Amino acid sequence: MTILTGEALRQRCIEAVVIEGERFGILAQELASGLTDVSGGLDVPVPWVAEWRARDLVGHVGTVHRWATHIVRAGSTERPPREATQTPPDDENLLEWYEIGLVELVATLRTTPPDAPAWHMSPTAEKVVASWSRRQAHELTVHRMDLEFAAGVEHDPIDPDLAEDGVDELLGIVVPRWAHTEPLASANATVGVTCTDTGRSWSVTVVRGTVTVASERAGTEDAHLQGEAAQLLLHLWGRPADVTVDGDAAAEALLRGR
Repeated sequence: MTILTGEALRQRCIEAVVIEGERFGILAQELASGLTDVSGGLDVPVPWVAEWRARDLVGHVGTVHRWATHIVRAGSTERPPREATQTPPDDENLLEWYEIGLVELVATLRTTPPDAPAWHMSPTAEKVVASWSRRQAHELTVHRMDLEFAAGVEHDPIDPDLAEDGVDELLGIVVPRWAHTEPLASANATVGVTCTDTGRSWSVTVVRGTVTVASERAGTEDAHLQGEAAQLLLHLWGRPADVTVDGDAAAEALLRGR
């Protein structure tokens, strides 16, 4: 098992932003042009998100790209101002707008020093630019699969090492972001997580809003979640996936990204 870290992880994540971003954009174009098996173009519904259509998903991803670009370029650990969030166009310019945002994001991630300061919404994230290469890679991967499902096409595979890092980021960075909210704020539970294809495991402890993550299972957790890394990534972000949960289902549900 090789765990991605440091510069190797950053480069892999930037590569994923390019690949996943292009896949997302091409599929959106095909959907808009009627080249998929579903009808409705960009007005087809997106599962898992109530009232979202494909155009809303494209707008969301494009908005996140511009928001992340603003944060990286700002060179500050201060929260970005409200005006950093842009509203997507709801017309024929949407796909071009998406592509421009992707190009600007990739260029910014590539040319900004990875250790430059950058705000992050999670209290456990390192407040540097490299954290945004990672966040955007996994954001795009999950939403690319959302768009595939909406378009009625099979999922392109996810590299197991990258999917494993996505699980690691969710457990160590995303879950603590929500620790002050219920049900995490009042929970006392431990959950083991195992990637069956890569062999990596974690033990997550939640004690009344404090989240700690150990790099190995203790074997005494209240619940155990296991599956291939890509399936775990989907499941932990609330998507249907082929995983196994043993023990306390309520404890395992604490780890789901919101």
